[in-house]
Amino acid sequence: MSIKINSLIRPVILITFLCTLYAFPQQQVLRWGADASGGAPYVYTDPQNPSKYIGYEKDIIEEVCKILNMKPQFVPTDWETVVANLMRNEFDVIAMGLEPTGDRAKVINFSKPYYLFRLQLTVRKEQDGITSLDDCLKQGKTVGTLCNCAASRLLDDRKIKSKAYQEPLTAYEDLELGRIDAVIMDVPAEVFYTKDRDKLKRAGSPFQTGAYVYGIRKQDTLLQAKLNTAIDTLVHNGKLEEIYRKWGMWDELQPQLAGEKATYTVTNKGFNYAEALLRLCHAAIITILLSFGAMFVALALGLPLALAQSRGPRWLSNASTVYIEFFRGTPVLVQLLFLYFGLPRIGIALPGWLTALVGLGLNYAAYESQIYRAALMSVPSGQWEVAYSLGMKPALAFRRIILPQAFRFALPPMTNDFVALFKDTSVAFAISVWELATAYRELANASQEFLFLGVIVSVFYLIMSLPLSYYAKKMEARLHRKKVELETSSEEV
Repeated sequence: MSIKINSLIRPVILITFLCTLYAFPQQQVLRWGADASGGAPYVYTDPQNPSKYIGYEKDIIEEVCKILNMKPQFVPTDWETVVANLMRNEFDVIAMGLEPTGDRAKVINFSKPYYLFRLQLTVRKEQDGITSLDDCLKQGKTVGTLCNCAASRLLDDRKIKSKAYQEPLTAYEDLELGRIDAVIMDVPAEVFYTKDRDKLKRAGSPFQTGAYVYGIRKQDTLLQAKLNTAIDTLVHNGKLEEIYRKWGMWDELQPQLAGEKATYTVTNKGFNYAEALLRLCHAAIITILLSFGAMFVALALGLPLALAQSRGPRWLSNASTVYIEFFRGTPVLVQLLFLYFGLPRIGIALPGWLTALVGLGLNYAAYESQIYRAALMSVPSGQWEVAYSLGMKPALAFRRIILPQAFRFALPPMTNDFVALFKDTSVAFAISVWELATAYRELANASQEFLFLGVIVSVFYLIMSLPLSYYAKKMEARLHRKKVELETSSEEV
């Protein structure tokens, strides 16, 4: 009897549970994507509470979700690949000061504008004679800005020498240090990042009006309509103005949002295959120069480090070990950031390309030293005795007998490191060095040609690395033949 009761109760419980879910559906989630790295005042980590994000974009999206009866969920993403990540369904809406452009409109939809911004040029206080972009063009000045934004497109159109950054903070710090001559940013970012910088000043008045919109996938037309309705509601109930006044962003442009149509500039950037290939070639040359320069530093420091660690006095051996373990035990990205942003605190401000070259060279020197040390230990100790018996001094014995034999053991891993160095130059993007991987990220994000450009960049890397591997193998074979010849002549004697 108990078995029959149990068999009846279970279906009843299941049906009751399903009815409860139907009667009380879970609240829908709106996943919004933004780059919180250097993203102030849009969205960024709260300095007072690092586990919390703040920003006007967060405040607005929370109000939007209240109107739509949805739950906001922040999804951290990267500015350069934000459109691609939206299309990959990593989140539902881009909410990070996205500007409507003709090329983006081909792959995603936009909401109606919820903020109107202008651009602002900034220079150092001691700089005179720069009040506009025309002055920068005439004087050949380098202007920094964010990559793939309205400002960067304007600089490209005007043929003004520019430098792209991943975040505003780095651009303004480089301006203070004299690495660039000016910075152009949207006014919200310019106000936030320059308010406490006494060494900088505005150059001229704000110009060229643009708009911020939400980015939505093409198929999400219902979500697009809902967002437009929510924006209208926030505009007319005064909540949007309240948020902008809280963040110091309200100005004379914003009342246009309540009208039928706001006036702003929409940029468009077509994909030029020839131009893209030319820019990738330029970036590949930078990658090659960085790799050879860094490897030269690594080879020059690696051998002294190996000798100091294995044959030097105790204090020198310990110092070499500390150097080696530090550079092997910390990420190369952290080391580059330390050199780029830390050294200026003591008066040493290196340009980005030189920082990358030195940083990668110092890092790889630690690894090369261990290759050399292992190679030197592979040479039989009897070789030293033979050299001494021939009347050679230690330095001469090392140069003519030990080092050539050790080089044969060290060559294969050295080649592997050199090939790896070509790829590790990609970390230089963090200090705004426009090498091959950075060029791929920026061009692919601007054009959404990830597949086409990815194939080209892969071919570039193969062209750079395969000849090196080929000549290394030829050198190994040559050294092996010499070794066999020496052994044969020794046996005959």
